[in-house]
Amino acid sequence: MRFSPTASFGLPALAVGVLIISFSPVLVQVSEVGPSATAVYRMLFALPALTAWMVLERRPEHVPLRKLKMRDWGLLALAGLLFTGDLVAWHSAIRMSGVANATFLAHLSTPIISTGAWLLFRERLTWGFMTGLLLAMAGTALIMGASILEPSGNLLGDGLGLLTAFFYGTYLLAIKQLRNSLPSGLIMAVSSVFSLIGILIAALVLGEGLIPVTLLGWGTLVAIGLLIHCGGQGLITVAFRHLSASFASVALLATPVLAAFFGWLLLDETLTLLQSLGCAAVLLGIALSQRLGAAKA
Repeated sequence: MRFSPTASFGLPALAVGVLIISFSPVLVQVSEVGPSATAVYRMLFALPALTAWMVLERRPEHVPLRKLKMRDWGLLALAGLLFTGDLVAWHSAIRMSGVANATFLAHLSTPIISTGAWLLFRERLTWGFMTGLLLAMAGTALIMGASILEPSGNLLGDGLGLLTAFFYGTYLLAIKQLRNSLPSGLIMAVSSVFSLIGILIAALVLGEGLIPVTLLGWGTLVAIGLLIHCGGQGLITVAFRHLSASFASVALLATPVLAAFFGWLLLDETLTLLQSLGCAAVLLGIALSQRLGAAKA
């Protein structure tokens, strides 16, 4: 695989970002407020840190920020609204279908990202990459099959998981496009403002309670905002500057595997045999796609 010359920075940023966001569904599951309200606090607690990040990027010793064009504002608003759809659908799916199922289904965004990267950024998809991708998607299909066969499966939750895949895939493509010309802090801060507005409207329309009842509940929301959104999602945004979107999207398939493990470890959400086989196939697919890889044309 041919990486960018700065991939030595992008790869660890992506790896740490994936590890951090893998805790997100566990925190959403134990949150004391509704799924959309949880997403409101994710943005609210993240914004001060993201604003500080954006300001630090504009220090004199950094490259001066060019004036934003209408196209930039449009893409930033689109990214924020796509992330609104992603979080509202995904958080609801986690509550309905559990950590593992909801997160695996959400990461069906991979073929959306890979196809979009091919169409928009002219990233060439090699046969080795496609082999790894197909194996990873076969593993995801096993997870879906387990959801259908199990009596406790939730079709509405699974449907919201699939909807999440569309929103998350298109969101990351928008982020990849923005990272070609804008710094990470600005993208994260401005798009999060648009997300906050959309998610707050969703929470109010759905009539969700907005106030947690314990200090632990508040701590969970702070962790989602600072650790997950600023830390995890921020690192992924940084990594998208240095790595191809198609490779990064397959690496992101490690997220549901890790989330399923944390769900089992912390919430006692057990995996069935089909789900376990699916996890193994996803991990092998990621390894193959990294080894045999995606290359830019």
